[in-house]
Amino acid sequence: MRIHSLLSPKCRVGSSEISGRGVFAVEPFAVGELVAVWGGKVYTAEEVERLAEVVPNFATHTVSVFPGYYLGSENLFEFDDAELFNHSCEANVGIRGQVVLVARRPIAIGEELTFDYDTTEVMAEPFTCRCGARLCRGIIDGSGWRDPAFVERNREFLSWYILDMLARNV
Repeated sequence: MRIHSLLSPKCRVGSSEISGRGVFAVEPFAVGELVAVWGGKVYTAEEVERLAEVVPNFATHTVSVFPGYYLGSENLFEFDDAELFNHSCEANVGIRGQVVLVARRPIAIGEELTFDYDTTEVMAEPFTCRCGARLCRGIIDGSGWRDPAFVERNREFLSWYILDMLARNV
C-alpha cells in the first residue's frame, strides 16, 4: 500500500523469515539504484513516545531525521509498504541523505531488501537482531555510529544528521 512514500515497482511486500512482513526484489537492482523514497509526517520524540503507547509498533516504524525528530506514517492504522524494510547488520539497501534508499550492492530477484537501522538511529529501543548475518551485532540500539568500524563499513550509507554529528565530534 502506498500512503506517502515511493517504493520501486521492482519491489513487493511478502512474508519474511526475519520478521513478519518484508520487502523483496521482483527484478534485479544495480548498485546505487533507487529502491524507495520515504515520506510521511514529522513527529517530535514526545509525540512518538505518546503515540507508541496506543498504536502498536508505531515507534519501530519511524526513522530519525534529526535529534528529537522522526519521520513516521500519517496513517496510524496501516503502514506504507516502504516502511516494511527489515533490519540486517549486512544490509543490501542503504540511506542516502535522509529519506532516499538505494541498493548498496547488486540485488537478485527474490532477495529480501534489508536496511541497517543503526545507519539512521542514534538511540533506539534495543532489540535482538535476527538477521543471521556473518557480522551480526546481536543487539541493535542506535549505538552503531559510536563504533569506528561500523562507521567505516557504512560511511556511504549513514544519514545526513549522523554524518553531521560525526563531523562535529558530538
